[in-house]
Amino acid sequence: MPGIELKHHHSDRDKIYTPENIVKELIKKIPSDTENDSWGDPCYGKGVFFNNFPVSNDHKTFWELDMNRDFLKDGYKLDWQVTNIPFSKPKEFIFKMAECCNKGFGILCLANSMTATRLKKLEDDYNLYLNSCTTLYIKEWGFGYRTDFYVFTKERNYNFGTIISEKPKDVKE
Repeated sequence: MPGIELKHHHSDRDKIYTPENIVKELIKKIPSDTENDSWGDPCYGKGVFFNNFPVSNDHKTFWELDMNRDFLKDGYKLDWQVTNIPFSKPKEFIFKMAECCNKGFGILCLANSMTATRLKKLEDDYNLYLNSCTTLYIKEWGFGYRTDFYVFTKERNYNFGTIISEKPKDVKE
């Protein structure tokens, strides 16, 4: 709209590709226990996540806007959804990936994209629990923002916890 600056807009920052050596390490964090699991890459980009999924081609799929395959509109349930999301749409991708996974998802995003409110919503509304978090600084990207790779699963990892402190509802200020 003329004269109004959008809070988020598509930019070159949405097309920052993860180096393959990093992707191979991140995929190892997904607790998939079978080669029969189905895997999806919601943001194919150059295919580095998709091409490194530990399953045959008939057990994986991808979406990519530049190929007219829009995950946010057309995504569907698979066992695992794993990708590097566009930095301009964290909320949309976090919750669509939660909606479209049977076992869990792995998401590479800016560290400030995974807020306490979003963590709580994933637990309360989707029964998804933070299983692991890997902090990354990828020098090739040329910016100093911290990125994290979060893995969420339907099963709680009691060796990895998230503490969200809330004021009890019956406490008055």
